[in-house]
Amino acid sequence: MNVQLVNSLVEMVLNLSPEDQKLFQEKLSSRQKEANNQKNVTSIEKAEQFRKWVAQFPKSNVNLSHEALRRENIYDDRGR
Repeated sequence: MNVQLVNSLVEMVLNLSPEDQKLFQEKLSSRQKEANNQKNVTSIEKAEQFRKWVAQFPKSNVNLSHEALRRENIYDDRGR
């Protein structure tokens, strides 16, 4: 347990304005709820969440050639 770190965090939070303290507490509570919800998620649900996360990225049809993926074309091993 890192008591010194915890004490420092407490001091930092206490030095925030009341509005910022409230925002901090709301964010912390929200993160704790998310973490607790993730503990109860099955591997199938995690896989589906991952697929949804990946689907949000732009699609591309750009493919590298087999020649471009060869190790000697990726790394410069000369001089070793």
